Amino acid sequence: MMITENKRYLQFIKRHLGFLSNFINLGSIQVSNAVIQLILLRLIIGVTGLTEFGLIMVANTYAMLNALFINYGTNQSGIKEVAIHKSNQPQLSETFYTIFYARMVLLAVSVLILVIVYQLQFPNAKYFPYALTIIVSETISPFFFFVGIEKLLLYNLINLFSKIVSAVLIVVIITSKAQSVWVNFYLGVVTLASNFFLCIYLIRKYELTKFQVPLHKMKKFFSKNFFLVGNNLSVQLQQSIFLFTLSASGNTLILGAYSLCDKIVWAFRQIIIAFSSAVYPRSVIVYHESRPKWVNMKKNLVLLLGGGFIVVAAVVFLFAPLIVKIFTGGTDPLAIMYTKCICLVPLIAAINSMNVIDLLIKDKYHYIFIISMILLGISALVSGCLLYINKTGIYGYYLFIVESFSLPLYLYFIRQSKKTPDVQ
Repeated sequence: MMITENKRYLQFIKRHLGFLSNFINLGSIQVSNAVIQLILLRLIIGVTGLTEFGLIMVANTYAMLNALFINYGTNQSGIKEVAIHKSNQPQLSETFYTIFYARMVLLAVSVLILVIVYQLQFPNAKYFPYALTIIVSETISPFFFFVGIEKLLLYNLINLFSKIVSAVLIVVIITSKAQSVWVNFYLGVVTLASNFFLCIYLIRKYELTKFQVPLHKMKKFFSKNFFLVGNNLSVQLQQSIFLFTLSASGNTLILGAYSLCDKIVWAFRQIIIAFSSAVYPRSVIVYHESRPKWVNMKKNLVLLLGGGFIVVAAVVFLFAPLIVKIFTGGTDPLAIMYTKCICLVPLIAAINSMNVIDLLIKDKYHYIFIISMILLGISALVSGCLLYINKTGIYGYYLFIVESFSLPLYLYFIRQSKKTPDVQ
């Protein structure tokens, strides 16, 4: 009996070895990213102060928005395409180059927008050009490919190395507030070099030699992924629109406190992205094998995420003063209040990540886009209302309010998706 049970466990492990390896590697990537990012927050704030830190993070957020635009949803659709075609070398090659050619076009548009923003003297725009290395590094990021083939060890090691080197460069070179504009440059330049190396490795390893991509394939790519990029930009804007609004208001004290909480939430989002990206390729397979099996899998994953992030919420709320002291070296009352306000945001985002996957595997990109546009409108409305009320103590609830609307919206459209056939 014991032997039979052991065999069953071994078969289970072998069957899910790709997923388990993917999850461990992705988890270590994003956890290391989150940890290093949090360490960097402390180092940057220590050198520049909380007010200057807020301005740096506005430029960083601008770079992330551009990176999402250039990515054009390929960290979702690209993973799916590579997972499906990983045994078909010509199709794999075509997927690779379609994505990178499209990104190059979008990079040119992004640079043009940056020039216009700088010339129009957007608030704190002098920090933006230094973040260009972050934008370019995303352009050549092969993350989607490594996730799709479920082989992330090399990517994990190189990514961790680049983050550590970036941290060292910032500690050694940035020694005064006058040099703070260079922070984002050093955050991106090592990752840029690392991603370039990884792309060369993939081209040689997988013989990605089908350089030419038919024009109609490019048109189809831009059309199909339009809904995904709209959603991704909207999600980022939902979190950041209030940050940009505070930046324009000129109140750097509030901006610094809010920026700290914004980045803490973003660190947790990276961990959530790791989990959802790890289960995504397996979810596609399970869904196409058996839809009831996928429903059961989703239910178990939601319970797992919910339990884990309830603990996270309790820790963030109870230890908010300690968290702020670790990052700022002081006891800023406003930062402590805002930290308590965001404690439930990672929990809601984690649960909702499974709803996003549900619509992705059904190719309901247009539903995701509609939801994102609704949430963006809600974000703008909430942002305006908070500024109109003009009570700084409640600004910290912005992220919680906006995130709370996402769950009912996704659940509604998931029910709608059951009434329509999947897009082929």
